[in-house]
Amino acid sequence: MPTSLPNNLTLICTIYGAINPGSVIDIGTGHGKTGVLLRELLEVGSGRYAKTDWRAHITGVEPFAGYANPLWDYAYDDVITEHALTALAKIESADLAVALDVWEHLEPPYAAELLAALLARCRYVLISTPKHPSEQGAVFGNPYEVHRTEWHPAHFRHVRHRLTACSPSDWVILLSEAEPVPAVLRRFGNPLYHLYAGVRAAASLVRAGTSPRVRGPGVVVHEGRQSP
Repeated sequence: MPTSLPNNLTLICTIYGAINPGSVIDIGTGHGKTGVLLRELLEVGSGRYAKTDWRAHITGVEPFAGYANPLWDYAYDDVITEHALTALAKIESADLAVALDVWEHLEPPYAAELLAALLARCRYVLISTPKHPSEQGAVFGNPYEVHRTEWHPAHFRHVRHRLTACSPSDWVILLSEAEPVPAVLRRFGNPLYHLYAGVRAAASLVRAGTSPRVRGPGVVVHEGRQSP
């Protein structure tokens, strides 16, 4: 699909913020959601709302020209409508390469060659892929949409620096041959962190059923009416 479920976006956007890339390659641009999120986080979040003030350079790579739409023109500096390996030959380097819901469309030999090319050009490579891809054909008449391969974190263990995180349905893997994983992100690879986060979320839901507490002077607390 030219889009994807939002299950991983909190984690992925946290990774964007920790790396704070000045340049990005978006492999599999699709509808353009990644470019829009990056502009919001990297530019608008830093007070640069006008496009003329933007600093990050974002290049999209999308082999299916039929997905072209106004988001490409707005969020990306350029989009190369070619196969990823062909397009990368035209790109010297970047801080971050993003391949979200892309790897499941690749045969292993091509994926290995693409990963090597990305790691050689980029400080970090971020991949998300379903743990168990469903059967999918040529959606919207796009032959590149076919699901071909199921991937596991062990397939990337040869990379020097890596972080493996996940949602219930997807793997999120940050890779680098050049730099260690930022310390602020390492907690996402710790199962105990996710257990603790789940317990905190459950506790918040329990507290939500009790009366709200007054936080201090100047804070207005709305007392909701209870249903009869």
